[in-house]
Amino acid sequence: MPFYQPPSFAAAANVGRSLAHDFPFATLLTQQPDTPWLSHLLLLPDPSDPDCLLGHLAAANGHSQALLQAPSIAIFHGEHDYISPRWYVSAGMVPTWNYRVAHAHGQAEAVSGDELSSLLTQLAARFEGADGWSPAQLPAAALAAMQRGIVGFRLRVSRWEVKEKLSQNRSAADVAAVIATLQAGDAGQQQLAARMLAASGG
Repeated sequence: MPFYQPPSFAAAANVGRSLAHDFPFATLLTQQPDTPWLSHLLLLPDPSDPDCLLGHLAAANGHSQALLQAPSIAIFHGEHDYISPRWYVSAGMVPTWNYRVAHAHGQAEAVSGDELSSLLTQLAARFEGADGWSPAQLPAAALAAMQRGIVGFRLRVSRWEVKEKLSQNRSAADVAAVIATLQAGDAGQQQLAARMLAASGG
């Protein structure tokens, strides 16, 4: 699928891996002859391979089988927000939106048995912490029933496309002015400001 990527906004694969780790709620797209499958789900990097993503879908979701038969793209969105022309030093500017996004292209393969149990444990541990809820706390019969209702998979990433649109095409003075305004905003704006500051070498 074509992807508009000005060279000034392109970023390396390792940036995409980091973005996927920090913002794991993804959109998964699998192309089909007539119309693509589209699902929204949690995808986490495989601890044993940074170019593999682990996830699962409901077995009742037709996407869970389609993704095993055709290539997919996992789309991760990072920090993003509106940029007002009032924030620039330069005159004659227009509104825009700054953002970070990573596309992970690859082929999925099914994960089952002990691997699926490990996958579910990893997903829970990411958000519950070491002392939080774990699938192991479920009765064995309930855990087995849950696993029958899902399809676990590993998406082997063959290519990352990473775009960081962070005002790199603006003057240093304009970038600094935008960063200063974002730093005074809400938590999301402050996160975007920090990314812009890092991208500008500040």
